Amino acid sequence: MPFYDNAIFSRVTGEGTEGLSPAQSPRRVKYAVSLIPLKSAAITPFSFPFGNVLRVRDALKLQSLPYAAAGEMELFPSILKKTPRSSEGIAWFVSSKELEDVASLLARVPSRGEARVWPAPLPLAAAVEGEGVVFWMDEENICSMLWRGGVPVLYRWKSRKRADLDSERAWYTAYCESRGEEDTGQEFVLDASQSSDRLLEVIKESLTLYPWICDVNLARSALDSVLVLERAVRALSRAASWVLAVGLLVFLGNGLRYYEARRGADELRGLSSDLYRSVFDSARTGRIPDPLGLALSKLAELQGGTSEGRSIGEVFSDLGSIFEQNPSMDVTLDLVRYNQEGVDYTGSAPDMETAQDFRKAWAERAGTVLLQNMQNISGASYRFDLSVKW
Repeated sequence: MPFYDNAIFSRVTGEGTEGLSPAQSPRRVKYAVSLIPLKSAAITPFSFPFGNVLRVRDALKLQSLPYAAAGEMELFPSILKKTPRSSEGIAWFVSSKELEDVASLLARVPSRGEARVWPAPLPLAAAVEGEGVVFWMDEENICSMLWRGGVPVLYRWKSRKRADLDSERAWYTAYCESRGEEDTGQEFVLDASQSSDRLLEVIKESLTLYPWICDVNLARSALDSVLVLERAVRALSRAASWVLAVGLLVFLGNGLRYYEARRGADELRGLSSDLYRSVFDSARTGRIPDPLGLALSKLAELQGGTSEGRSIGEVFSDLGSIFEQNPSMDVTLDLVRYNQEGVDYTGSAPDMETAQDFRKAWAERAGTVLLQNMQNISGASYRFDLSVKW
């Protein structure tokens, strides 16, 4: 039986959840799907020269070490193309804290079937035939997704207090122009607070055209199941190694696995750097340590005065307040990069805990705060990058 005929759908609102009831509810419910306007979700494509799902996760972890090391984010791979020797798809990254909040909310709502969490705009792909931008609007949120060739390539969330549909359209237009694209493609706007019947129609069409959507699940419970499976597989591998007494073969196999993962990660980093040069700075040479961060800064500059970010005076006022409220916080800032979307700091602290305190102080004043590139310098201090987005 198709996924749609076995599932019930609901959307998360500021007050809880609201069921999206079809004209005829399924007799047997296997899945309970919640459409949630996730605030911290991000998408990145991947392509690796191996097909094992656990290897894919390991390779993606290598790429996200600056974020995952502090336990601030979790990843969910969706494999779209797979052979025994290769895999391609997209990886979803979501804040660990937001996942916990979503899990707490869903735990309070009685439901039938396996709980699944989808980013709200995900099942709207059919409305643009997989080529364009879809906008999900509800009482409090505007979140959107850009599709190319039947695959999502960009996810974006904004509060309706800070943005409207016109400003989001302008943002996507500027983004596509920066990539050398003439336009965003088709466009579809859905007001979820008023169009539940139309929403269910689009969901059904999307699951028919893009069946891989059925396997997406950004729920905390799904992540826990994957981690248990990983630990079980690794435990069985170690036991089999002892029983068969082939330690050398295991060593060689693990070395090959590590080499493949590193090679895949290095290739992706190289492609990211080449893409940054081709789009933003063709004259730049040498290693680019953070092409994504630099690209985000460039895109923020392209937005000009359309953003509703804070002024540089407000940024330094907040910074002063942080140090005034935490006089013992021994943080040295070497570099400050400001734009309308946020501010990036490069600095140092005597220990990792102090750097985390600095991040937490900013987290109370901004929408997204990422601590990354933590490095121990000669055992004397920790150097870090802090990205603050409104």
